[in-house]
This record gives sequence, structure tokens and C-alpha cells, in this order.
Amino acid sequence: MSCEAKRFSWPWPTVNDGYTYIDKISKQHVGLTVLQYYEKYYVASGSGHDWAQRIACGQVTYCSSDDSGSSIDTGSKDRSSRQPLAADAILRAGDCIRYLRLPWQEPDVPDHFDVLYEDEHVLAINKPAGLQVLPRGLICQRTLLTLLQQYHQQYRHLRYPGSLAPVPVHRLGRGTSGVLLCACTVAARTRLSRDFYSATAQAVAPNTPAVSHGTQTLTMGTVPYQAHLVAADRPLGKRYRALVTGVTAQDMGDVMVPIGPVLYPGLSTGLFAASPTGKPARSLFKVLHRHADSTLIEVTILTGRPHQIRIHMAASGHPLVGDPLYGPGGVPLASVVSGGKPGGCNRAAAVMPGDCGYNLHSVDIRFFHPATGASMVIEAPIPDILQVPCNA
Repeated sequence: MSCEAKRFSWPWPTVNDGYTYIDKISKQHVGLTVLQYYEKYYVASGSGHDWAQRIACGQVTYCSSDDSGSSIDTGSKDRSSRQPLAADAILRAGDCIRYLRLPWQEPDVPDHFDVLYEDEHVLAINKPAGLQVLPRGLICQRTLLTLLQQYHQQYRHLRYPGSLAPVPVHRLGRGTSGVLLCACTVAARTRLSRDFYSATAQAVAPNTPAVSHGTQTLTMGTVPYQAHLVAADRPLGKRYRALVTGVTAQDMGDVMVPIGPVLYPGLSTGLFAASPTGKPARSLFKVLHRHADSTLIEVTILTGRPHQIRIHMAASGHPLVGDPLYGPGGVPLASVVSGGKPGGCNRAAAVMPGDCGYNLHSVDIRFFHPATGASMVIEAPIPDILQVPCNA
């Protein structure tokens, strides 16, 4: 389905409203002080001195849905919600703590999206490159999620009174443009999420041809026809276009490289990259056009791992043109990693996963409508740089 898109835009405020991080304390955190907790689990957000200052300024408080009190040993009988916590307060299982990050000016990002299709149940949009989907890092308000909420408040709640604010059912990287599908009812979100899960499970099932489990495997060359049937038979499919470095010798490729978190400076939870201990991941690609020093390809992903296309094409020896992060092997480029202990706020690598510069576009998405069961295909216009030359 391809039609003339309508654009929604909402100007970003100069400074955001700050951001609140809420954590529920589990058994593994029991016995830590408040300061120790943030030093250990928010290492990318500040040093111990930074956290001590924030705590002293009352930016870390207890939070509770019923204001019934906290099990935290605060040294006070008053344990109401939003009560500031001391740096040496001891955490116990079940405690809920809140960190209020003060307002700041976020980086410049696009302030719009184009509507490709919508009804009461679903919304499909064309996301511009540079727009982050969900809050993370320095970008917490200037996100697609904020724009979707504004679009619902200004238009959708009047047009579709029974629907909720749209929620993405999958993600696109900040630097990736193209089709993104959102659910607008609880039932639609449940159905689409189930379909996404089933599609990935089918692609990595033991009886799926050539799928690798727990090992790093790369199949290049002519892909057997039945491998493409895997994509056609799935309840949901996504096609992308990308510009990769070098001139590929193969017309088609079937990339099966597990993806999982690896240690990376500045990211306490690690960076997703090619890893023998990662989850199975599979991508099919075919060449659309060979330029002098780059190749235009179409990619169908059979699984939905983070940064999958960037990692898989880098693992195949052809990283995306302009990708500042992933190099041969599907791992971070050595040049972007500045030494030091992974996760340290002052020892972060020079490049982060959300940094842009590459050309990757979600061309279309195929799914069954969550309410009607109708087969749907939503397409997004292809950027000029990813078009097949007219004289090809």
C-alpha cells in the first residue's frame, strides 16, 4: 500500500522538562547504599562525586504508588513518597527509587514524521533518519514517542475515540529511516507483538534451512530458493535498502551471525555486536546495483535483533557506508574505542550506537491486520541515494 503521506510536525522546546528514572530494587541489589547503587548501575551517567552531589541536592527520592512508606532505612520515621534519600541509605528488596534528571538542551533532531497509513487499530509512519524512537541517553524528549503522543492528542483521539496513543511494535535505529508500525489498541499491540515473536522463532527454528545456533556462521554466494520462501511464508516481513562499502562479488547472501551484548566503554549494559554467545540472527540480501566503490543492496531480515543489518553486513565484510561504529567482523571499530574500563562515564568510546552517518532505509513492512486479518503491505518512499540508477 503506497499513498501520498501527510506530515505531522511539532516544534521541540529549547530545553526539555528533565527526565525521571524509576528503579525497582531486586534481591541482587539488597544491601547496597543508594550511592553504591547509582555508582554501579549508572556508571555512564556520572562519577561517584557526581552522584553524591545529585543525592545531596535531593534529586534521588523514594517513590511509591500508595505513599505507604519504604523499607529503606532512611533514618527517619517519615518515609513518604518523594522523600529525599541519603547517600548511605540501605536498599532492600522491593524498594522503589526515583532519580530526577534536571532539564537540559537536547541535540538537534528532526521534529516530524509522515503518516503512511492509519485506522483505529494501527498507524504506519515514515520515520526520518536522525529521529530516535524511544528515550535514551541525551535524547529523552525529542523522540518519535513524544511526536506520536502529540499526534494522538491533537488529531487521533478526535478521529478515533476508542484508540490509544500509538506505540511502536518494533524499532528502527536512530540513523535508519522508513516504515515503522505502531499499535493503537491493546489488542492490536498484543497481536502484532505475537506475530513479530513468531516470525523470529520461525526463522531460527532447528528445521529452518541453514540456520545457525550458538555458532558464528556466514553463508555467502547463491542462496537456495527455499531460503527466500522463509520470508514469504512468515506472518510479518520487513525489507530494507542499504549502501555498503566495497563491491560485493556475490549477487545474493544469507548471513547467519549470532548477535549479543559485548563490553563497550560507556555502556554499562554492553553494545550489541556479533558474538558467538549471542542470539541466532539471520538476514538475506541481494544486490540491486554495483557502484564504483560501493554496493546498493536489498535486505530482508528474518529476525529482529538490535542493529542487525549494520552488524550482519559488517560481518560479511561490507560495512554500511558511513557507519561510524561497526567494522569487519560485525564488531566495533578499534579506532572508536578509547581505552579504560567499559562502562565508565569519563571513559566512553568516541562513538555510540545512536550516532548516524549511514544510509539504511526500511522500504516496506508486511503484516496481517490485527483486527481484520487482512494482508497488509505498507511502503515508504525510497531516498534518492538508495535508488537504483536510471541507466543501470
